[in-house]
Formats: sequence, C-alpha cells, structure tokens
Amino acid sequence: MLRATFMGFKVATGALTTNQRQLDVVGQNISNINTKGYTRQRLDISSIGSNTKNVQFGTNDVIIGQGVKASGLSQYRDSFLDLRFRNESAKVGEEEVKLAAYSDLETVFDEISTDGLDVKFTELLEQFNALTSSPSDPVLEGVVRTSAEMLTQTFNDYANQIKEISSQQESYLRDGAIENINQLVSGISEYNMEIRQNNIAGNNALELQDKRNALIDGLSNYLDIKVNITKEHVGANVYIDNLQIVLNDITPEFELVNIGKHVELGVGSGADGTLINNITYVADGTKIETDITSSIKSGKVKGFLDFLNGSGEFTNTTNNVKGIIYYENMLNSVASTFANGLNGLNTDVDEDNYPFFDTVDGSEVFTAENIKVTDDWLTSSESYIINSNKASEGDNTGATDNIIRMMGKFSEIVDFTTTGDDTGTKLFRGTFQEMLSFATTRLNLEIKNTDIAHSTFLDTRNQIDYARQSISSVDLNEEGVNLLQYSKSYSAAARLMTTLDEMLNTLINEMAR
Repeated sequence: MLRATFMGFKVATGALTTNQRQLDVVGQNISNINTKGYTRQRLDISSIGSNTKNVQFGTNDVIIGQGVKASGLSQYRDSFLDLRFRNESAKVGEEEVKLAAYSDLETVFDEISTDGLDVKFTELLEQFNALTSSPSDPVLEGVVRTSAEMLTQTFNDYANQIKEISSQQESYLRDGAIENINQLVSGISEYNMEIRQNNIAGNNALELQDKRNALIDGLSNYLDIKVNITKEHVGANVYIDNLQIVLNDITPEFELVNIGKHVELGVGSGADGTLINNITYVADGTKIETDITSSIKSGKVKGFLDFLNGSGEFTNTTNNVKGIIYYENMLNSVASTFANGLNGLNTDVDEDNYPFFDTVDGSEVFTAENIKVTDDWLTSSESYIINSNKASEGDNTGATDNIIRMMGKFSEIVDFTTTGDDTGTKLFRGTFQEMLSFATTRLNLEIKNTDIAHSTFLDTRNQIDYARQSISSVDLNEEGVNLLQYSKSYSAAARLMTTLDEMLNTLINEMAR
C-alpha cells in the first residue's frame, strides 16, 4: 500500500516553514548584537507524530511522523544566574553607598592634611604652658582665650559638616534612591500588563521581557528582591506567566510588584528619629503607614539606612552598625568630657568656679555643636584664669599650681562612655586626643573593610554577569554557524519538495503508459 499522496509534501512544507523561521530568528539575533539588554532568542521546535486514533484496525506497516513544527519562541536565559546576579547586585549597592558616605565623613575627621582638632588641642596646651611663665598676664591670657575659641569653633565646624553630610545622604535616599525605586516598580508593573496582554494574544513579547528584566536588574541594586513567576490559566488550554516581586527572605511576603499592582515608597522620620519607609498602595489608593526598615536586608536603601541610623553602642539595641550618629556622638563625647573637665578646675580659694566653656543653646549637656567660650571670659577685662587656688599669706600671683593642673588634664587618662558617666557603656580609656584618634582610626578601618567588601561583591557580580552574558548575549560566530546550518536545511527541504514532485509526476504520468 502506498503512503498518503500528499503526506510527503506536508513534511517538506513544514521543514521549509520551520527553517525559514530559524533563519528569521538568526537574522533577528544578528541585527540586535549591539542592542543593550537584548537576550538571544531561539525557535522552539518539535516533531509531529502520526495520528492513528481514528484508525479502526491496527497496521503492521511502519508508522512515520508528519514532520516538524515551530511550537514557540523563547530566550537563552538562566534563572539561577539571574537570581545570583541580583543578590550580589544588592550587596554591591549597599557597600557602594556606605563607602561613598564614609569617605565623605572621613574628610571631617581628617587630621593629616588639615589642622584639625588634634592640632587645636596641642595649641591650647602650648598656650597654657606659655602662661606659666607669666601668670595673670592679660596678654598671655588673651592668647589662651583665642586658642580656646579656635578649639570650640573647630568643634562647631566638625558638627556642622557632619550635619551637612547627614542631610545630603538623606536627600540622596529620599530624592534619589526612593524616587528611582518608585519609577522602577511602576515601569515593571506596566510591562507586566503589556506582556500579559501579548501572551493572551499568543505573542511571547520577548523584547518587552528584555526591557522588564533590565528594570528588575536595576531594582536589585536598591533592594534585596526575589522574583516569583506563577502560571495562570486564561482558557483554551492557554497558560501565561505572571510576575511578582517581593522583598527577599521576609515572612509574610512584602510585595513590591504583583502583576499590574505596585507600591510607592516614601521616607519619613520615626518617633526615635530613625528613617522609615511609608508605604502607599497605588492600585487601590489605600495608604498604609508601615515601618519596613528591618525588612530591608540589603541594597542601596539598606546602605543609606545603616549610615543614617547607625549609632553603635549609643543605643540599647542589638544593632551595632556604626553610622554617622555614632561618630557624631563620639565627637560629642570628646567635647563634653573636655569642657566639663576644664570647667571644674578654674576654681579660686573660696571654691568659686569660673567656667571656661558654656553652651550656645543654654543646655546643660555639652556637644560639639553647642560648645563655646563663656561670655564672662570673653568680656573679662581682668585676669580670668585662676593660676592658684591654694591659700597663701603673701602674694601668690606668680603661682602656677592651678594652671599646671589644667595642663595635666590634657594628659589625664579618663573613661569615655556613651552617657558621659559611669552608667553608660565604656567606649574608650585615654586622653582627649587619644579618644579623637581612636574615633578617626575606627572610621578609617570601617572605610577599609567596606572597600574590601565592595570590591569582593563587585568582582563576584562581574563573574556572574560574565557567565550570564555568555549564555544570553549574541555570539556572531555561533549565529554564523546557525545561518549556514539552517540555510542548508532549507535547501534540503526544497530539494525534498522537488523530489516528491518528480515522484508524483512519475506516478501519474509515466505509469499510465
């Protein structure tokens, strides 16, 4: 029994059509070889089996399939590499923000290239020493007062610079990172709806998926995210993929994007002064105030929050991140201990105290921002510094015992604590200048460790991205080989069509003779 007359033509036609589409896909890949974010595409093909369900009786004849068909178009992507890339991208973003912020803070505590607090301490000590040669000399006392003013002004300048850095970093978070996140999640949700509509209509919308993937990669730099794909049955045995983005490793899941719905992040200040994210659901317009600070595990936002809120041992929490609040308090600790220490020494024989330092705002607590020289000392026309507080029968204007006590305060070993007294957590034990050096050294070590972590995560991300690009990017050599292969396959299918035509011609026209 001869095979069905036109079965061979159906096989040949399928081969011609499929190979033509293979050539179209190769052309699409080659034409987009330099397109940023483009993912190499491939034609999904499958063999067509022979349908015998309507055959009443079995046959001993060989059953041959009915050729090939194109079942769809897909991309060369590795979801596991995408996951690893985005996880590393979040780590890179976090360390990148911290490194830049700590580097800005380092310029404040720069005691090498600028004459900072350490030099001002030394100069004040030298002026006290010069005063011992001629106690109660109004000219020398004026020099001491000027040196003390320079020291307090340097404290004020440090504090103002720290506040400027804090305000700048908060602006970067509020107007930069958060705004970018809102734009990214909005764009992703819009692409979700476009892709969904195309999928329902039978179009894979691969180019739209490329654009969406680029936005997801960008979002991963700001937040530690996880991408979930779920199947949805839309009828007629058609299933489409729905994309959801949540914060990674959070229970219950916090959705950033769910198909066409997305959240809008905002930055506010909590009761304790820490920054929080206020959530507004755009889909239904319901505003929900939620503190998700603890839910953000990595990314640029985590870097900003740690730097702006990190107070180390100065808070009763398990979070020992040392951010700008920590270093601000370290500076305040030096200012407070120094001012209280010297103020308590300028006391006369009758135990009347004449403080050197006061606060600008009238507060009882000294900080680097509010410390100043007292108005009484500034306006004093007589000797203000008590050179001696020992009772004497004669003239003791040449005595220097109290000035020497003041000088000794600069080399005295004291305990620096978080509260300024014995009730607080111990920070350091040493002199004023050693405490300042300790804070500067700790900041330098923080920068070094952050730089090492940033470089490590960046190298890892680059390696993952290289592996990802080796799969997803267009390779001209490989596409050239495919071009030759599919071209030959197309020619062979065309030759099959010609041969079948010759066979049919022989069967119809030649056998009749």
